[in-house]
Order: sequence, then C-alpha cells, then structure tokens
Amino acid sequence: MKLKTFQKDDGYLIMEVIISSLLELLDELYVGPASNYTWVIDRYPGHGFTKAIEQIDAEQASIPIVEGGSTIAAHTEHLRWSIRVALEFFDGKMPAPDWADSWRIHKVNDQEWQKLQQDLFSAYQDLRTAIEERKDWTDQKFRQGTLALIPHAAYHLGAIKQLIIATS
Repeated sequence: MKLKTFQKDDGYLIMEVIISSLLELLDELYVGPASNYTWVIDRYPGHGFTKAIEQIDAEQASIPIVEGGSTIAAHTEHLRWSIRVALEFFDGKMPAPDWADSWRIHKVNDQEWQKLQQDLFSAYQDLRTAIEERKDWTDQKFRQGTLALIPHAAYHLGAIKQLIIATS
C-alpha cells in the first residue's frame, strides 16, 4: 500500500481534523453525546461527566465506598483542578502542580457541590476554547498532553459512575 505524500498545508488540514475529533470525544466525556452515536459512553442522556454529577446531591457526592477512599466530589475537583493546570500550559506557562492538592476536597455541602459542578463545567468550556484557538501544535509533549485529556476524563467518568452505583 502506498501512502499519500502531503504538502505542508496538508499538515494543517490533518491537525484540524484531529482537533475536531479530540473536541468531539471530550464533549462526549464531559457533556454527553451530541448525536445517536458515541465512541466512549452510553448514548443516553445524563452519561457525560457534568450531566452524571448533576443527578446526585452533595451527600451522595461525599460518600466514599471504602474508608479513606475517593468520593465523587474528589473526582470532580480533581478534574476541575487538572483542567486548570492544562490551561496554564495553553497560556505558555510551565506549572509545577502538586497533584496531592487536586484531591483535597472529599466532602461538600449543597452550596459547595453546586459551585464545584459549575466550576468544572466552566473549566471545561475554557479548555475547549483554548483547544479550538490553539494554532501551534508542533510541540510533541504539548500534543500528547492534550490528547491525554481523553483517557484521563474517561477514567474519572468510569470511576464516578461506579461510585454513583455504589452510593445509591
């Protein structure tokens, strides 16, 4: 099989296609399916991260299934925090994040839970905008870090889905 040779401009077209697919997958994971087909999650409403956590209250979000274990609130804060760290890279900074800090929230009250959900969705919208507006994708580590957002979100979505079942 002979591979197509691309012109320099073709590389930009390929990146646009990849970025479009990246955004579609992130939308599916964070918000839910946009159509009748999905790649990662069930195609029913309420299956993206932000929609799944809307369905539970602060009490359920704060229940660990094992003593000292993670809670839905902890996973939510971890994702919010990690997106904000990613956005620092998009801003050209080189942060030195303290990952332990991303797990500091375990228990929330109603007001804190509502704010955490809003903050996660806001962070996701900012990330989506940063990805859409990014022009230079030549740095391999930056590309890989951005692509790693997909399995990271999928892992935490799976974890909270299991926590939702276990705490119901």
